[in-house]
Amino acid sequence: MEEKMIENAGGGQLVYIPYKDGFSIKRYRGIGEFVTVPAQIDGKPVIAIEKKAFLSCKTIREIYLPDTIEEIGDWAFAHTEKLKTICVPAHGFRHGKELFLGCKRLREIVLSGTEAEKERRAAEGIGRMLAMAVTVLHDYFLFAPDEAGSDAWVKRWDEKLKGLMELDDLDGFEELWTCGEEDYEGKDYDIKSYPVEKRKMKLRIVYFRLLHPYRIADDMKAYLMEYLGRHTKGTATPEAWDIIIEEHRDDLTYYKIFTEAGCVTQGNFDSLLSDLEDVGAEIKAYMLRYKEEHFGQTDAFAAFDLDW
Repeated sequence: MEEKMIENAGGGQLVYIPYKDGFSIKRYRGIGEFVTVPAQIDGKPVIAIEKKAFLSCKTIREIYLPDTIEEIGDWAFAHTEKLKTICVPAHGFRHGKELFLGCKRLREIVLSGTEAEKERRAAEGIGRMLAMAVTVLHDYFLFAPDEAGSDAWVKRWDEKLKGLMELDDLDGFEELWTCGEEDYEGKDYDIKSYPVEKRKMKLRIVYFRLLHPYRIADDMKAYLMEYLGRHTKGTATPEAWDIIIEEHRDDLTYYKIFTEAGCVTQGNFDSLLSDLEDVGAEIKAYMLRYKEEHFGQTDAFAAFDLDW
């Protein structure tokens, strides 16, 4: 078939070919960061993304697909390593396998719609859940834009998350060795640090889900909160607290989830507070108030007595 090219507004070109009653995007050429696939070319709809069309495009960070898309082929966006956001039609469409293989930075799969609809889905966490479905949970049955957010879809998502949580923290490490990847340097390949990083990965998803409890069942919420409690400061695996200190130390919402899960105790409170040297007064006050409400009276000036 005759190949033609159209300029991409974000740099580079899109190569396209005739397909059915419209066109299919065959591949991308260029080093742009943003790609917008047009809804029409020469008055005909763009209805498909070919197999491997964006395979290993190293610079692309965002991709926008039009509502005219009806098919996406195998590995269409695989190993697009910097891809963070992709906007796809909210209606159902056919897709191949492992579309996002190796897209470790993919943060959100945005569904098309009005701005109000997009804002609502963002608040519910649907776009993040879709992205995690294919990058972390590895379940392409959940890549179903027309079903995303439904009761059945959320239930399946939470079941897959629970399955991930119950995997041994060394799961996958042996595979690295059998593939010869033990020669790589880095914390993810060290037998001592591998389970720590595995738990942190799980805990990041736990925090996300508790911060976006859209249609979460009571027993699932309790399960996730209990998991946080098992990894609080003072235990042998304190990563639930480490993530807050290392990644969200100025975000009060994380401290609220942490305390709601029962992760603060009389035994670990002073140790927790000593880690909060440079956080804002609001967070320090919240922690001191929590101690007063749950463990009895406390000195209102206790925070200032610490060597901060």
